[in-house]
Amino acid sequence: MNPEEIKPVVLKAPTRRERTWFYPWIGLLFGVVSGILIAHPLAMLAYNLHECLISGTTCDVTGALFHSFAFHMWPMMLLFSVFGGVSWGIIAFVMQRLRENRLRLNSLHQEFELQVATLRHHYKNLAIGISGFSSRIKRKLTNMDETIRRCFEEGKCPTYEDFHKDYESIEHNVDILEEAAQRLTHTLGQELLFLKALTSDALTLGRQDFYPFLIHCVDDLLGLRFREKNIRVEINGQPLEDCRDTLIFPFEPHTMEVILQNVLSNAMKYGDIIQIRVVDSGQRLQVEVRDNGPGMDIQELKRNLAISGERREAESTHLGLRVSIHLLGKIGGHLSAWSRPGEGGVFIIEFPKHPARIR
Repeated sequence: MNPEEIKPVVLKAPTRRERTWFYPWIGLLFGVVSGILIAHPLAMLAYNLHECLISGTTCDVTGALFHSFAFHMWPMMLLFSVFGGVSWGIIAFVMQRLRENRLRLNSLHQEFELQVATLRHHYKNLAIGISGFSSRIKRKLTNMDETIRRCFEEGKCPTYEDFHKDYESIEHNVDILEEAAQRLTHTLGQELLFLKALTSDALTLGRQDFYPFLIHCVDDLLGLRFREKNIRVEINGQPLEDCRDTLIFPFEPHTMEVILQNVLSNAMKYGDIIQIRVVDSGQRLQVEVRDNGPGMDIQELKRNLAISGERREAESTHLGLRVSIHLLGKIGGHLSAWSRPGEGGVFIIEFPKHPARIR
């Protein structure tokens, strides 16, 4: 795969940016026009009808209509246009506020959906790890029970060394389960911070080394969710354990962890060789995650991301990418992707190193 042939596509989550600034102006224009063309002629007809009833003369409807548009009636026309414009402008302003509140509710619904997806991301990793190691312990215990049963039936018992290996394996898996349980307890205490990362506009940026943080995110996935899979990870062409690079800049760790782990877990799910490349261009940073998986149809991925929450399935595998896109948007970044069937996939995370503020 020639790097020059890669043309990543920027992925975007569905947005509903409806403009409402013109509501009062349309209401004002409609009020002015209706005041001149409708309200004033109706007032002249009403006045003519009143005169006919009082004086007993014949009503001249056509004459009253023509008289309402006479030039010398401009003061009354101006009065009706001002009254109509102000009235309909107020009505349109109320409609504008109602529409904006409706859009805010839709935005809050989307935020809530992303929060749920973020929680699902963390708990899914922990649940997969706990479930996997519980199954391994059960298999070991079943094997030991079968061995002991045959021992009593056939009188051929294994040596202490044979039993000790199984006990060591079970003990190791129990230790991992205890570690996962501790992570789960810790994660419960951190979820408010993750929710804050999704919704707050005033998160604190802290200067820290990006490479150890990136290695921590990779190790966290390899050590729990993908422990049963043999995955080789390289950073800037070096094996993960040999990476000693340094890059210090301010970033919000909870937001960054969600972004990186969503993209990395997507790559590890489909590939077993993950190549990570970090490019520092001065003001912006690019993190390229490349896998050797089966690849995908980028246009289909864009269509799936564009599907609204009402039409998308609750267990969509693209919720993690949607969360990453949303969080990158809050810090002025974006997510791009490139892939071809059979040639793996490339996801490029790009964001400013010194964002003015988290939106």
